[in-house]
Amino acid sequence: MDQAILKSHVEKPEKFKGSDFRRWQQKMFYLTSLHVSYVLTDSEPVDPYTVDQNVPIEAQMADYERAISQWNHNEYNCRNYILNALDDSLYDIYSTFATAKEI
Repeated sequence: MDQAILKSHVEKPEKFKGSDFRRWQQKMFYLTSLHVSYVLTDSEPVDPYTVDQNVPIEAQMADYERAISQWNHNEYNCRNYILNALDDSLYDIYSTFATAKEI
């Protein structure tokens, strides 16, 4: 029974067909459940070379590489979760957008 409750909590919304956008937008909270929604509001991690004129230490570079890898992975997933939740006619239009934030 606990699995049924959990499944309904993260179940993806119906495909958006062009009407009731506000309702569909609210149902897209499932992106938060999947821990990918932050790419829609946060900026991409900043390269330590561009922040500080000094050469970053190895730990800073390792942290940056991990953060950018995670960012790229979550951005890819978020973009495709959104596209997957669109009707085919809308998918054809929005699939040309490069990032989830643009969509």
